[in-house]
Amino acid sequence: MTQRVLNFSIESTQERLTSRSGEIIFGEYLHAIGLERLCNTHLPLPMSNSGYTPHRFIQSLLLMLHGGGRVLDDIRMIQSDTAMRELLNMDDVPTASAIAKWLKRLGLAGVYGIERINRSFLRRYLKRIRKEPLVLDIDASVIESHKSTAAYTYKMFPGFTPMIGHINGGYVIHSEFRSGNIAPADHNLSFVKRCIAQLPKGEKISFLRADSASYQAAIFNDCETNGIIYTIGAHLDNSVMENIRQINSWEAFGKHEEIAEFMHTMTHTDHAFRLIVIKKMVTPMLPAMEEVLDKEQMAEYVKIHYSVIATNADENMSTRKVIQFYRQRGDTSENRIKELKNGFNLSYLPTSDFISNAFYFQIGALAYNLFVLFKETLEKSWQRHTIQTIRYKLYNIAGKVVTHARETTLKVNDLFVGLLNSIRRKSYEITLE
Repeated sequence: MTQRVLNFSIESTQERLTSRSGEIIFGEYLHAIGLERLCNTHLPLPMSNSGYTPHRFIQSLLLMLHGGGRVLDDIRMIQSDTAMRELLNMDDVPTASAIAKWLKRLGLAGVYGIERINRSFLRRYLKRIRKEPLVLDIDASVIESHKSTAAYTYKMFPGFTPMIGHINGGYVIHSEFRSGNIAPADHNLSFVKRCIAQLPKGEKISFLRADSASYQAAIFNDCETNGIIYTIGAHLDNSVMENIRQINSWEAFGKHEEIAEFMHTMTHTDHAFRLIVIKKMVTPMLPAMEEVLDKEQMAEYVKIHYSVIATNADENMSTRKVIQFYRQRGDTSENRIKELKNGFNLSYLPTSDFISNAFYFQIGALAYNLFVLFKETLEKSWQRHTIQTIRYKLYNIAGKVVTHARETTLKVNDLFVGLLNSIRRKSYEITLE
């Protein structure tokens, strides 16, 4: 008899148990929005009838990524969950090696296929935000990797530098998986144009936000031509600093900041634009020292830090509003990229083949976008949750599958029955649209 501390024992059971009842409901949502049809339409089909369909690969990977899988071998989470497979009609799940071969076999065809699938789901996202002006945020990210195809990035370690475009702080409208030796400032105008090309006819980007890597005359001119208002971080070059030194009047902004603006132009820009200057007073010392030193002594340690924003917005958008609008990038772009990389574990790339990794990254972006869409089935207080929180509160609900009189039932704790049925009802309503 096994020695034990507490008074319980462990035995095996043949019951169909799952620790992912909530993720099964997400799998049902994927069926409701027509993922299978889109995958089997836009991705190459197998050469034989015995091969896995594109949908089977994509479905398995999406469930793995939503469940917290980091590497391809974590597909075993799906393979071993017989309850999930039964309810989602997943007769067979491809192995990690089969997925790796499929990623390499499809290559660029897979990258472009996922792009078309994302474009189809973009229409659903636009319906949700139809009354809002469209805001495009673009930013580059860095993935550290020691794969043989990785090149040294500007951060002085090997990896890749994907460029990512978000629309209205949520949906990834377009992404490009780039080699690490491509600078964040390279090809940004072509990237913006590709983002715009994803939009359905009749839709238009109203605002563009980006960091100083996009401080380029070509982007400014293109925005002027297409009626796009840009707010882009600027460079503190000699010309800009000379203008800043000539500013005599500053307006208080917050506790330690002052703001001003002036008109500026660049060599190749067709129009002058506004430069918003933010002057921040920085005191590099321990907080406790403020209680010891008087104001005159403190002033000796103060350093001035300038940051600048370029915009073509007219005077209806005040200096303060421009700054507030630009600083929303912290949530609408930078935090969303963290969610994409960390929440869906895209910092781990599965192969040493560059195109295969680009395909996998696109699938990860699709997983993120479907999470954004899936949250519309949740109550409003949950719609700002990250994927980690949703895993904890929804996906990882324990359940048991029971079949009786030819009817299959997923049994969960009483606390969760209403929640899961509410999501299922909204998924059903989607099928009626």
